[in-house]
Amino acid sequence: MAAVLRKRQHLPILAALVLVALAGCSRDDGAPAQDGAAVPPSSPESYMKDGAFRSKLSEQTAKRGELMSARNAIVAQMTEMIEAKKRELKTDDEAKLKAALEKDPAWNELYKRCQDANAAIGENRRDTLAAVRERLTRPAAGSRQSNVKQGNLKR
Repeated sequence: MAAVLRKRQHLPILAALVLVALAGCSRDDGAPAQDGAAVPPSSPESYMKDGAFRSKLSEQTAKRGELMSARNAIVAQMTEMIEAKKRELKTDDEAKLKAALEKDPAWNELYKRCQDANAAIGENRRDTLAAVRERLTRPAAGSRQSNVKQGNLKR
């Protein structure tokens, strides 16, 4: 009975700790939201207000979509060719199927085109990431970092 009482003595302390922890986890500071509040120049929202940056991202995303569509068409042709070879060989043996496909010049051409398309998609993705990285590391106009780089302020 004494052990049960000791365990029950800890319940109020644990409950208090849980409530304190939950109260401290709130993200709301209680201040009302301000419409039209100034966005600090280093925040991601200010970068997305940059029209040239947004249009460059949009162009690269559209180009990547076109590249992926072209690659998907190649993959569809490759899938049809695989199914046709399976019907021709009348087997599901992967090794025989692969050997038969590697002998086919049309398959080799499709395979090379698919690899080239994947490389182009990867290059576009790297270019997009580089553009985002460059824009996020470049200080916004009027920020302290910008003024330091221009020599207007000392570090």
